[in-house]
Amino acid sequence: MNPEAVVEWREALVRLTDQHFFDLMRMYLGVIKTPFNKQRLIEELSSFLRRKENRDRILSLLDDFDLMILSAVELLPNPSQQKMVSLFAGGRSFPEIYERILNLEERLLIYRRADADLRRYALNPLLEDALRPRLGLGCLLSPETLSFAAPADPPLDDLTFAALYSFFLHQGEAVRMDGTFRKRAREALDASFPRLAAVRGSVDMIVFAFQNLGLLVRSEGMLIPSRSRWEQFAELSPLDRLAWLASAGAGKASRAAMHERASFFVEFLQLLTPGAGYRKSSLARLAFILSENASASAVAHRQGRFASMIREQESLSADEASRSDFVQSALYLGLLAENDGLYCVNPAFATLADAEPASSGILISPTFEVTVMPGIHLRDLLPAAAALEVRDVQTLAHFELTRRSCAAAFEQGQNAESLAALFSAKSLQPLPQNIAFSIADWFRAYASVSLYHGYVLRVDESRRALFENTPALSALIRKTLAPGVYLLDVNDASEISEAFEASGLDAPGLSTPESHRDSLPFPSAASKQVLSRSASAPAAQAAELPPDYAEDLKLALEDMDMDEDSRDALRSRIERRIILSPSQLVPDSVRVEKVEARGMDFLGKIKIAEYALAVGSLLEIETDSGSEGSAILGRPESMEKRTGDVILTLIREPDGIEEKVSLGKALLVRRIRGSIFSEISRVRPSR
Repeated sequence: MNPEAVVEWREALVRLTDQHFFDLMRMYLGVIKTPFNKQRLIEELSSFLRRKENRDRILSLLDDFDLMILSAVELLPNPSQQKMVSLFAGGRSFPEIYERILNLEERLLIYRRADADLRRYALNPLLEDALRPRLGLGCLLSPETLSFAAPADPPLDDLTFAALYSFFLHQGEAVRMDGTFRKRAREALDASFPRLAAVRGSVDMIVFAFQNLGLLVRSEGMLIPSRSRWEQFAELSPLDRLAWLASAGAGKASRAAMHERASFFVEFLQLLTPGAGYRKSSLARLAFILSENASASAVAHRQGRFASMIREQESLSADEASRSDFVQSALYLGLLAENDGLYCVNPAFATLADAEPASSGILISPTFEVTVMPGIHLRDLLPAAAALEVRDVQTLAHFELTRRSCAAAFEQGQNAESLAALFSAKSLQPLPQNIAFSIADWFRAYASVSLYHGYVLRVDESRRALFENTPALSALIRKTLAPGVYLLDVNDASEISEAFEASGLDAPGLSTPESHRDSLPFPSAASKQVLSRSASAPAAQAAELPPDYAEDLKLALEDMDMDEDSRDALRSRIERRIILSPSQLVPDSVRVEKVEARGMDFLGKIKIAEYALAVGSLLEIETDSGSEGSAILGRPESMEKRTGDVILTLIREPDGIEEKVSLGKALLVRRIRGSIFSEISRVRPSR
């Protein structure tokens, strides 16, 4: 038990208005004798909660939804009402979520922290140790079935990546000024990658992610692959590549935030039970919790004067992206399979983290057609892909060797000998003589006239030996144009500066154009852990509530001598699971009030609405709208009397939309008295 948390819980009770404070005390302690002292009453309430029989009964009264909300309070950083409403929005209505949170407050399982505007919650520290074994992701992420068939192979493997690299390297103009694909380029892309095109939205997400990661750089209508960036990308594990793609596909963010998103995407998949089928709402809850923790972790570790400027935007990005886009991204990348509304993690996921491609090879025919088998590592495929134009990629990849494609390889520094040696090393049969001759002929034609575009560095004679013998600097040289004059193999000036700094030298002064990408390597997405593994452990089952428990209390209540209003109020407490023992059935502890009116009780509906307007509590109104009717939850704003009717203006929860309702036509007007806490705060959402 955390003493500081106990103090905070006590202070939360003291902050209640006198009416709400004493209502709460009467519920659990009965009639309050005068003179009274708030601190003494709080101590009596603490003693009540410490008694084993009361703690056991509180735990036995927890149902599945209680455990879900309590698990959310435990797992979410700074769990607010808004976050919990967002967490459960896929499967629960706002009135249901709102009422249950208030009910858990009234049952003393959670309490509001000091920031009333945010309405953040915490577990009651007096019950926390008993609650925690029953809480966890197991309460929020329960599969619908444990036997679900899924495909074995993700669609995006090393061969597909290499083919995409080849496609954009040789495509030419691919996009319009607004970034959308040109019709011809899109048709060629879909024709070359039918498996990707078959999943609507997959191609767009992948290309968007490539650009966010700097793997593709848009320039004058072209999407140009960054070779050095692709080489860094190739060094990642297959799982890390997909995780970074999923992260980048969710939207632009800082490098740190992108890494956080990639990390929790990996954890998102790791927390799913292999072979189990989940509802999308369950996956969205998991993604939401991970995104909130990832965002909180990024903020906690981020330093500098820009932290406060980007914190809010990244938090919103993580929220929206994680709940829907990450589930969709996993589908696009083949890591989740969907069937009849259920989702399952791909069985191949378990082997991705440490997967190493098996030995394979390529077939080169005298007709210049090239077939590449799956299994070659991406780092080995990239040099070959630079010299090939993609035609079709499915299980195998079909390319074509052309003069134009070889020119692109020569542009990257290869020559006839190195390109022929590359193909010979990977070929499953001897390289056809006409292929070797054509490559040599194409290189002679290419080398006869040279047009260079890029950064040229001049080094004085006194420093040439140092430059050429320093690995970090010599690695920049693409071609020596003249003694001391070097054409550099870089995409932007930041790479030059980094290489000089890594060598302990001052970078040359340059007019630096805007950098298109971050040239730092990709860290592993599996190297971080957003949630503690204990959080994902299966939650202990809540004790079963004796089936006759509530009935026994109600029977005892019927035998007591009291007025019917008091009996109704105590019966409501039993149903709200506040009464733990017959000793709490005290008529004098009740503040009698009418909370609902139906049908023809027009005056009753008006009185309830007037009281709710006065104290700021919520109203639930059922109207005869459509064949199934409708229910509106909102906070009353004003009442307007008309001939034979009263029009109530509500600010609807949770969207803040103003709505006018006829009380005369309402089937039910009910004030949310599910908790005394419903009237404590009159916080309204922004309109």
